[in-house]
Amino acid sequence: MSEEGEKRQFGIKPLWLASAAIVIVLGAAGGYFLFQKGGPTSMIGSSGGTQSASVEPAPGGTCGTALARVRDYGVVPFNSALSGDEDGKRNANGRVECAVAADGQTYSMVVDVSCDNPSDPKCLEIYRVTQGDGNSLFQKRPYSF
Repeated sequence: MSEEGEKRQFGIKPLWLASAAIVIVLGAAGGYFLFQKGGPTSMIGSSGGTQSASVEPAPGGTCGTALARVRDYGVVPFNSALSGDEDGKRNANGRVECAVAADGQTYSMVVDVSCDNPSDPKCLEIYRVTQGDGNSLFQKRPYSF
C-alpha cells in the first residue's frame, strides 16, 4: 500500500510544481508592467482635481480645461497647446471658442459652459472640435426624444 500512496503523490507533485511556476511567472510579469516607468500608475495625479493623462499640464481657464478633456478623449494630440486666450471668445450662441495648435496643425474647439467656474470639468461640455481645414473631429450629438 505504500507504493500506491507514493504513486498518488508522485502524480500530484508535477501538477503542483507546474501551478506554482505559472503563478510565479504571472506575478513577475504583472510586477514588471506595474512598476515600469510609464505604467498605469503614471496616469494617477496627486492633485484632488482633474486627473489627466496629458503629457504637459493644460493651462487654466475654460479653454485649458477643455483642452485637457479633448486630449484625454484622444481627439487632439497630447502635445497640443492653446494658441489663443485661456478663456477663449464667446460666439453668438453663447458658446466659447478656443484655438489649439500641434505639429503645424490647427484645431478649433467649441465648448458649452454651464456654470461660473470654468476650471471645473463638470461645468464644461465639449460641443465640437474641428481641424483648421474644417473637417470635424468631434461633434456632440443632439438630443432626440
